[in-house]
Amino acid sequence: MTKKILVQKQIFISGIMCHNGCGFTLDYILNDLFEEFKNKKDLPSDAELSVYPQPEKLGVHSLEIKIKTEEEAFIPAENLNASFFEELNERLVEIKVLQITDDPRKAQIETSGTVNWINILINLLAMGVIAVLWFVFPPSIPLTIALTSISFLTTAFTAREYLLNFFRNLRAKNLTNMTTTISFGWFLSLAHTVYHSIMMPMASSFSMAFMSFIMPVMLITLVNSMDEIKRVISNKSKKMRLQGMQTLFPEMKKEYNCYQLDPAEQIKLSELIAASNKEQNSDEIMQALFTEEKLTKESTDELKEGMCIEVERGDCFPVDCILIQGNTTVDPSILSGEHKGNKKFLDSIPAGAINLGSKVKVYAKTNSYNSTINQILFRANRARENKAPESNSKFSYLYTGLIIAGVIASIVTPLAFGVFTFPLLLQNIIGILFAVCPCTIAIGHQLPSLLSIFHRSNKGIILRDDDLSGHSHKIHTIVFDKTGTLTTGKSRVTHCSSTISEALWERIYLLENEHGGEHPIAKALVNFRAGKPQPIINNVSNVVHDLKNRGLSAKVQGVNICLGNAAYFDEARIKIPSMTIEPGVTPVYVAENNRYKGVIYIQHEPRKDIQKTLDRLKKKGINLIMLTGDSSSSALGFNQQLNRVFADENIHAEKTPEKKEEFLVDLIEKTKKRGESCEGIWFIGDGINDAPCSRIVSDEGGISCAMNSDDKAAFFTDISLNGSLKYLFKHSKLNRFLEKNVLQNKWLIAYSSAIFLAFIISFSIVGIPVSPLIPLTIMLSTTFFVLFNSYRIQLSIDNALDKASSLTKELLASDLSIGLLVGAGTLFIAAVLMTTLATGGLAFPALVFTAGAALATSSACLLTAGVLFGLFSLIAASYLLTNNCVCDSVETDEDFSVHSLVEPSSVQEGEPSVFSDFGIRYAGPKIKNSSSNDEVQAICGTSLTT
Repeated sequence: MTKKILVQKQIFISGIMCHNGCGFTLDYILNDLFEEFKNKKDLPSDAELSVYPQPEKLGVHSLEIKIKTEEEAFIPAENLNASFFEELNERLVEIKVLQITDDPRKAQIETSGTVNWINILINLLAMGVIAVLWFVFPPSIPLTIALTSISFLTTAFTAREYLLNFFRNLRAKNLTNMTTTISFGWFLSLAHTVYHSIMMPMASSFSMAFMSFIMPVMLITLVNSMDEIKRVISNKSKKMRLQGMQTLFPEMKKEYNCYQLDPAEQIKLSELIAASNKEQNSDEIMQALFTEEKLTKESTDELKEGMCIEVERGDCFPVDCILIQGNTTVDPSILSGEHKGNKKFLDSIPAGAINLGSKVKVYAKTNSYNSTINQILFRANRARENKAPESNSKFSYLYTGLIIAGVIASIVTPLAFGVFTFPLLLQNIIGILFAVCPCTIAIGHQLPSLLSIFHRSNKGIILRDDDLSGHSHKIHTIVFDKTGTLTTGKSRVTHCSSTISEALWERIYLLENEHGGEHPIAKALVNFRAGKPQPIINNVSNVVHDLKNRGLSAKVQGVNICLGNAAYFDEARIKIPSMTIEPGVTPVYVAENNRYKGVIYIQHEPRKDIQKTLDRLKKKGINLIMLTGDSSSSALGFNQQLNRVFADENIHAEKTPEKKEEFLVDLIEKTKKRGESCEGIWFIGDGINDAPCSRIVSDEGGISCAMNSDDKAAFFTDISLNGSLKYLFKHSKLNRFLEKNVLQNKWLIAYSSAIFLAFIISFSIVGIPVSPLIPLTIMLSTTFFVLFNSYRIQLSIDNALDKASSLTKELLASDLSIGLLVGAGTLFIAAVLMTTLATGGLAFPALVFTAGAALATSSACLLTAGVLFGLFSLIAASYLLTNNCVCDSVETDEDFSVHSLVEPSSVQEGEPSVFSDFGIRYAGPKIKNSSSNDEVQAICGTSLTT
């Protein structure tokens, strides 16, 4: 019977910290409210509540809430939906922990750059029109009015968002932000243009036209360009943001074939499960309970405990369940980091695992809300601690102080020298406002950070938010996940005993190819013999998997084959000769007809250059910790492979996701007790099972990383790396350089104010007004200095992250380059000031060494300025010429091919090594899929691990 929806709404909840705490509270409130509405007869007695949680963004979960009934005659109240959610909101407000928020998905939508590019093009067009009109028409009042109107209307349109937000902020009394700074810049530029249009209506020189009409448009163009850079960075970061369950589990279907067992059927099923033997045929046990005809499609968000669900090949298991019909292979690696494994009758399967085998039927143990997926996601996507936004008040005070100092100097200095007039005062004030341009201040403050984040993303390093570019704490501890982080997840055969014949290798291949599944060690054995002729006789029978997961045996081509570790062979009473196991390898012992035949050595494939990187980190005194769910023998063996770079006491193996979280909480507490900063702790993982650990570290001010941007952990971490750990050496250095760069930009702006004050004082001494060209030149040079200094951020990232760089790029990125520019500018200004004082009027300095000490000094300053600027130009030109000639070296993957079947002489006879008990997981037989001719590897549920 079709169910009728009585209540339905998707709400967004913030404040959830975990499943057992906040999650349980939320579930209790919903169910309590649901029962209350049923008791009041607002809902029918058969009403069913379903709650489907999904992560939407960091700290925010969506809940799809539905209430359905089969009573067609029930007529709900008109305001039932609204009253239910109003009451829910009131109860959440009462507990003061959880709250309903706005839909965050609107902010997740990638924005278009059309508006920014239109603004930029309009500005460029306006500058071109102004220039053409000035050159075509002679100076006149109508021309000045036309140019003023074009400049004013263009900048008002392209800066409209800032101006509108400024007036909104003005009403809210929130003025300490960049919107205010840029708006002030626009108003002051307008005042400057209007002033000069009134005082000098005939713009007789192009410099005057450029300063009054073109320069304001140019500054707004730079602001629009910054907006476009911010948009690109924002869109890149949005790709790493959660957008519901489909982001994490694309294999999760929206609907599944299922059947709700009634209470009597559930009791009968429980009795059958309790009384059944796992070796019995599950189809015979379940056939009497339900048939295909009972299955109907249900939405994933309505699946609940007690349902029989059909899961197709390639689909995700939607809830925690028990396999009740069929055998299959599942991939739970996204949740637990474990490898693919077999599942058979009555085996448990966690929600989120992927069905790699044939179609199966499962019995739902939980609903979606209480599933393994949701428990992990509630911990991983818990709300962040609200931090007060960093105030820009100091920055605003700096700007205000510069303006006030300039105005005071414009009044006091002329009065002191007896040359004060109102036009002179007005011209000096307009000049200081123009020289200390607010738009340049905004550019100097924001552009370095934007370029830093943007260019790091171009190198494959994605920062989740701007705050991370300010994290420059020294790293003292790094916690690594193992599988998928330190390793590639693959294994290879390094060598084997010469006593293993080609015929025996053929049988090993048949056994592993049929029953090895997707486990890396099984694949390593299969891949070792790949490319050789296929066996003619390929019968494999009597496969027995060790219940303790230590090995397996079978009859292959009529011969009994046994593969496993030392403990498995010892129990099978197959004697292994004494030998020394080479560090860093996993031994797989081989027996034929219960007689030992040799050993195959397996090695995990580490990430490229991981050994060198870890050694460098250790030499820097950084505490390296391995935190893994793998067996102790596997972790210790991999550490041997890495030349014991991890101290034995820092290897923590066989840790479940919950145990990993407990370890990190304990590590943080110990760090605090030692008086060390938690900001120096880093965690690096790759899977969803690592996501809760990432949140724990991030919440304490540390840094969490995903190895690649396509790792599932990347949605919950602070930084997504580019597959390499080399960035760890550069993060703090780049952030300190960025901090210094922003500070340098502020000093450059303060420098421009001081220069203009020097001009006011010098010109007042000789009794002349400051020419309008002076503030124009100061503003242009300051803007150029700030832009170039900000560009050095990009060069510094290139030098830090590229595999090769040039000397000229390093020089251009260093403080030497900006020092040469500022030094040349300062000496040139000093030459102008001394020439002005010596001649009694504004004059360009010349190389004259025989006309007095003042002019001689001015000439020396001019000559030195030319030398400094020449050196800068030489470095810049050399960089431009050589930049395209420097190519990054191309790294090639390490060759993991095996050159010989004969074990090397380094393997000595002797006492057994502790590493002889390394574990190996295996899997079960291939089966045919009814809809495909391809063979599907299915794992029967046992594994060969210690």
